[in-house]
Amino acid sequence: MANISCPNCGTDLTGPQSVRIAEYHFGRLEKVAQDPMEGPGFIYHCETPDTYTILCNACKRLVRTLPLPKA
Repeated sequence: MANISCPNCGTDLTGPQSVRIAEYHFGRLEKVAQDPMEGPGFIYHCETPDTYTILCNACKRLVRTLPLPKA
């Protein structure tokens, strides 16, 4: 099997803890009338993410962006 390496720094990405997979959570804020004791004054509406990224732990740079499978 060929080694998978980072295109930026050349680090072997098959080792333990060599990559970080990040799934992004997108959404929007909606302002609501609340007292400071009731809440922050907004509501967060979560939207479904469509991609995730693979980051190299050695150089902290992007290796690849991949689509999430549609459910």
